[in-house]
Amino acid sequence: MAVTGNTISDTGRSDTGPDHTSPAERFAPGTFSIAAQDPETGAFGVAVSTALVGVGALCPFVSENAAVATQSYVNVSHGRNAVELADRGVSVSTACEALLADDPHDTYRQLHGVTAEDSFRYTGADCVDWAGDSAGDDYTVAGNMLDGADVIDAVSSGYADADGGFADRLIAALEAGQAAGGDKRGKISAALLIAGPEPKLYHNLRVDNSDEPISELREAYDLAVETEEELPAVAEDQLGEYPDAIVDFGLKR
Repeated sequence: MAVTGNTISDTGRSDTGPDHTSPAERFAPGTFSIAAQDPETGAFGVAVSTALVGVGALCPFVSENAAVATQSYVNVSHGRNAVELADRGVSVSTACEALLADDPHDTYRQLHGVTAEDSFRYTGADCVDWAGDSAGDDYTVAGNMLDGADVIDAVSSGYADADGGFADRLIAALEAGQAAGGDKRGKISAALLIAGPEPKLYHNLRVDNSDEPISELREAYDLAVETEEELPAVAEDQLGEYPDAIVDFGLKR
């Protein structure tokens, strides 16, 4: 469900000069993300961006059966436990509702995700304004401490209207959200995490500290695609005959 939280002052990086406050003083979680299943391959993925360092270490969780994003005042166990329960056959809505019911601070949380059977989205009443969520076919979107509801709408339409493969569309969703205003404090990190039947080099990408994290995530994706396409020829040039398995990437999650 979508619930608007309370408004607080903007503690992000200044537009007029360097921000000399400490990370702890600036801390006020704000994020926008999309969790989705690719209808063509069945892969699950999360793309996320925020104005905190290292969002890829906190928010996105995926498995062969689910994609979940935990954000606002993050509880990483909610993401981890939700996908583990989905792997055991529990619906994502049942899993997330149970996890939030046992959380004494659930009103500060934002949690959303999808499985092949259902989806779930929750925005606690104490999430920082503007906060809310939405859903479409095979995906959910949520954000908090945003410029406004237009960001969520843009992420959704950016994904739905994008061409290209699954990873490309997830990054396009972030690009659209940022163009609509994004996190109202600014931008620092972004991440893409996918679990698919055929793991790819670009299924696990992170930009942890950047003035343009989504742009750099796009650059990393493009380079990863190019690298994976060219690696067999490079290996053949370097090694001559070689086992195909040595250029067959696994997926670290």
